[in-house]
Amino acid sequence: MMKNIFISVLDKIKANIKLFFLVLLGLAIFASVIFVLSNTKKPENTLNNTQTEGKQNILDDNFYSNIILAGKGKKESGRYVTVLSDYACAWSTKFFNETITSFIDAEDQVNKVWLQYDFLVLDKNSPSLLPTEGAYCANEYGKFWEFHQGVFKIKDRFDSIEEAFTEENIANLAKSLGIYTDQYISCMSEHKYRELITMRADYYLDAMDLLGVPSTFLNGRPITMLIQGKEQVVGAIDINVFNQKIQQWLKIK
Repeated sequence: MMKNIFISVLDKIKANIKLFFLVLLGLAIFASVIFVLSNTKKPENTLNNTQTEGKQNILDDNFYSNIILAGKGKKESGRYVTVLSDYACAWSTKFFNETITSFIDAEDQVNKVWLQYDFLVLDKNSPSLLPTEGAYCANEYGKFWEFHQGVFKIKDRFDSIEEAFTEENIANLAKSLGIYTDQYISCMSEHKYRELITMRADYYLDAMDLLGVPSTFLNGRPITMLIQGKEQVVGAIDINVFNQKIQQWLKIK
């Protein structure tokens, strides 16, 4: 009788020891997997790893190095004025026609900075995507600004952006600038810059909590104004306020 009890107890001990080691082995394997995964280097993503300095450093050199943008003014000044725009936006049109055009015409102003445009196209089906692609393709010929101005002139002739931004109208603009060549046609038909445009839009949205068009950035930081006791990003400001903001910024070393 005692012998049977002893054997039964011994069997239970053996079973518990076996279970203990199985659990221990399982924990060790789990810990090893976690360690390997945590120490595996993930592929770098320039978009997400760009340092934004409080979500506002839009002009980070590491991200901007492969962006082809035309500009006006003095690039070596190190003072970058970037206008974020959308051809389909009525306020972007107003801002260009009234403020930016006046700023460019006053050569003593624009020659103190480097003025360039960037675009926020949020929808791949947006009518503004076609002229935005055209502007990048035109930039290959050094005709960005001429094309850019032409897009706004086309828009002024029609009642809707859908009527304005047709393939025919955009092609005719390229023809009027003398750039409607095989290279331009290929650039447009292959949508050479579409991924770039989409990437830029994603980056701006990721970098800014509140963002709209038009917006203007001075070395990556948006122009703001005190509205109802709070600094807020502003859009289509008039030329006087725009010049004032630029002059204040230029005084900062």
